[in-house]
Parts: sequence; structure tokens; C-alpha cells
Amino acid sequence: MTDYASEHRTRGEMQRMINSYLKEWHDRPICEITRGEIKELLRVKARTAPVMANRLLSLITKIFNWALKEELIESSPAMRIERPGQETERERSLSAEEIRTAWTAFDKLGYPFGAVYKMALVTGQGRGEIAGMKWAEISADGWKLPGERAKKGKGHLVPLSSLARDILDGAPQIGELVFRSHRDAPVQNWSKAAKQLRKLCGPMEPWHLQDLSRTFATHLRSLGVDRLVAGSLVVAIGFLELCHAEEPSKKAWRTSRAEIKRHLGRLGLLGTFGSSQSRLRSALASASV
Repeated sequence: MTDYASEHRTRGEMQRMINSYLKEWHDRPICEITRGEIKELLRVKARTAPVMANRLLSLITKIFNWALKEELIESSPAMRIERPGQETERERSLSAEEIRTAWTAFDKLGYPFGAVYKMALVTGQGRGEIAGMKWAEISADGWKLPGERAKKGKGHLVPLSSLARDILDGAPQIGELVFRSHRDAPVQNWSKAAKQLRKLCGPMEPWHLQDLSRTFATHLRSLGVDRLVAGSLVVAIGFLELCHAEEPSKKAWRTSRAEIKRHLGRLGLLGTFGSSQSRLRSALASASV
């Protein structure tokens, strides 16, 4: 199982799930794990965390498919197991006032988690991409996200607004990782940080880290950035694809790098939460294009 996780860009999250939920299988040959054991594990998890049970099924299925390909097993016991939990597509996006509240909570949460949440909001990137950010990836042009951590395996350049640069300036430059725990290791205990953040945010409609990517795209579009351009930034297609998209949407994609960075800088105005609420409204109004 560890061998499988080591080959993937989300290996940190995979390894965490393997260590947390599959620890009883660690010392067993994979060929001995039965379909009944898999279904029982998923049933138990679905009682308290149905969405995580679905993620766990996906991981288990991939592990056994990998083992089948490597000829470690003759057939997969996870084949055609139905998802144990029901899910509804999330549409949560934070309003400007909620961002203001959340940003204050990020400050109280502190480094590294508070800074990770901030970076997710101002870049639109996911937890795995940001948690693995290295100082060597940061340049004057932006954040050069390598393919092994990027969605769809495509490396690309993420533009960094002035607010994103401020977040980086506040991070200690110790070791290789921008956001680190002890001994230059990736941050852990995400669930504990999320619980702390919920308390700091107070009475607010529940939201999750991944909702910040949707919030980023929503506000970017409100600033006049074309829907396709905003979407491409979030799904990490990259600037080269923006400039060389094929018809019929070619014109919509022909936004220059400088123009996108200008819009991102305007989005960064959402971070001026030390200002009065009227100034926040003025910043949003002046950002309409």
C-alpha cells in the first residue's frame, strides 16, 4: 500500500489515509484481504463519515487495481463495490463579509495553517498543491507548480498577487517547504486545524478548505475575468493553454499574463481587512471591469 502511495502526487494524503484507516491491514499480505473485510470497513466508516467512506473506497480500489497490474493478486476484491455514502455536489462560496471574518480567523489560527488557508483563497489552488509548496518554486514570474503535484499532472505557472506575496513574506524561510511542521515536514493534523478554525469563525455557514477554490473563481469572475479564464486557473491548465486555446473560444482565452495578474491584485484587495467596511465595498466596486 505504501508502495502504491509513493508513486502519486497526492501521496501525502494517501499515506495519511492508509496510516489512519487501513492500519489493521499493514502487516498482512494484500492477497489475504477479502471483499467482506473491505465492505465491513466501509460500512463502519460510512456511519460517521459517508463522504470519507467514499474516498476510502476510491483509494482501496486504486490500491487493488495497482496490485493486480503488478501481479500481486489474481483479482481485485474491491471490484464493483458500490459507494457507501451519499454525496451532493458542493456549491459553497464565501461572500465578501464571510471572507473578512475568515481572514481574521486565519490570522488567529497562525502559521502554518492560517497561511495555507490564505494562500488557497488568493491563488485558487488546492490543499495538496499549497501544502507541498517549496521556496525553489517561487520566482519573480510567480509560483512554478511542478507536474507531479499539479492536477492532471501538468506543471504550470500560478500568478501571485501582491497579497499572495505578502503571505509568503510572512512565512519563515527555514528549510525547503514554505508551509512546514517540525523538521521541514509537510503540515499534518488538518482535521484539528479545521475544528479550531470553525470555532474562530463563529456562527458561519459551514465551509471547507476546498470551497476556497470556488470562492476564488467566483470573485475573480466578479472582477471581470472571463469564466473560462477563471476556470482554467483553478483547474490548473496554465498560461500556455490560455494563450493557445483553439476556436471557438480563442478570443476569451487571450488574456495576457499581466492582465490576469492585475485582476489577481484586485482580488487581493479583499485582504485589506484592517480597513473599514466601506473601503472594502469601494475596493470591490472599483474592481468591476
